[in-house]
Amino acid sequence: MTLKEIIREKALELGFEDAGFTGVEPLDYYIREIDSRPREMYSWVQTEKFNTRRGAGVGQKHEWARSMVVLIRNYHRRAFPPQMLGIIGRCYQVDERREHGAEHEKLVDFIRFLKNQDIRAWFDEELPARMSAARAGVVNYGKNCFAYARNSMLKASWLESIPLVLDADLAPDDPGIELGCPAWCKNACIAACPTGALYSPKKMNPLRCIAFNSYYNTGITPLEFREPMGTWVYGCDRCQEVCPRNQPWMCQDLPENGSLMQRAPDFALETLLTMDDHHYVNKVWPLTFYISRKLVAKWQMNAARALGNRGDPEKVPLLIQSLNESPHEIVRGMSAWSLGQLGGSRARAGLEACRSSGNNLVQEEIEQALQRS
Repeated sequence: MTLKEIIREKALELGFEDAGFTGVEPLDYYIREIDSRPREMYSWVQTEKFNTRRGAGVGQKHEWARSMVVLIRNYHRRAFPPQMLGIIGRCYQVDERREHGAEHEKLVDFIRFLKNQDIRAWFDEELPARMSAARAGVVNYGKNCFAYARNSMLKASWLESIPLVLDADLAPDDPGIELGCPAWCKNACIAACPTGALYSPKKMNPLRCIAFNSYYNTGITPLEFREPMGTWVYGCDRCQEVCPRNQPWMCQDLPENGSLMQRAPDFALETLLTMDDHHYVNKVWPLTFYISRKLVAKWQMNAARALGNRGDPEKVPLLIQSLNESPHEIVRGMSAWSLGQLGGSRARAGLEACRSSGNNLVQEEIEQALQRS
């Protein structure tokens, strides 16, 4: 077997779905796309500390590099707890990088294998993963900007692309940069995007994305996004759920994820709203770590908004308690908004009772909520 065949065989043996190879030339398509968009859309990934445009210049950044191997990891091998769907994005529910679980160990074993082949391998977080995978031929694109398996996983998008920079000269595979959506699909993902983040095939404004606003945006969530965000508190799967390319995978009878089922109660909206720092740092953050360990208030705010959008009037007392007792103004403010969403005499009474307390942000939210309740 050739060295490429040996490496690919090892990847499959370890449980990766696929492995492809590409060179270290600049990812020109990615660079052109980034440069063609308004800078403010992507300023959050073009900072001094973290810059995906810098990462796209693979060979320039890593002068020792000679090729790349890109692995495909399937994160949807098992069914997800029903009570977490629509709340936590699927890929985040099984993101065990902080906990060094079995999937992480597979990557460690693969890199160790490469080292035993006298190949230096490096994982660069700045390297655009989906574009690397497309150029390595293991994925193609969907109109929703997600990568879809080209040769595995029933060609679904429930995958993670893992590019590794190598110092070995390995011939590139045929790229898969093309759009793989069927001609008969009339932009289902774009029509289903609640916030309008997807505005054209393969075009997205991340600043409007539910996922971005659930963990990266600062301060209280802008009013225009609150109702469209629904019950999502961390990530969003909407454009993947409606995609016809994903239906064959989603229609399977997959085995239950036992360990995740045990953790599901830790992510109940009521628990997230009222959790203390200990619960957050030890139960929630290790699995969903894009929000800082110091920002429990972000989670509580998201949970308050989700409870308002869920529409259960029995949660009014819990939201009134949050409005009265939370030490965080964004949580109190969002609790007031959700009481306005739920409406009714109990919600209105709770808002009236807090009308003269709190700062300007909370007071403004209370007044607006009273107009709607």
